[in-house]
Amino acid sequence: MATGTGKTYTAFQFIYRLWKSGAKKRILFLADRTALIDQTARGDFRHFKDAMTIIKHKKIDTAYNVYLALYQGLSDSQGADAYKQFSPDFFDLVVIDECHRGSAKEDSAWREILRYFNTCHSYRYDCNAKRNRQGFQY
Repeated sequence: MATGTGKTYTAFQFIYRLWKSGAKKRILFLADRTALIDQTARGDFRHFKDAMTIIKHKKIDTAYNVYLALYQGLSDSQGADAYKQFSPDFFDLVVIDECHRGSAKEDSAWREILRYFNTCHSYRYDCNAKRNRQGFQY
């Protein structure tokens, strides 16, 4: 989907329905910029109300259902990875906003986080997919 066409709103729609139905109880929403997290929390995701939190300063509180975070804020090259404060099976769904090519390398922070939470479903989206012979890659 192109910039401004509603990728985050679309993600909210399926996340909210899965959460409301009880199909997914704990959701992690990752983005690469603070502005995206803040805009998402104030905008589309405001309907989660008290069930949602923004993870800041690597402070983890497991009392919520929906978590918004910067993926580079959850991982640390020094080995102090905040996401490891959650058990690997804590989340039912991980959604990555803006998983563009620049941060899509095999050693990227969000891929590291997905490998850790490997028992949950994940959904990744972006507007900059690169086409190859096998289809799309990021």
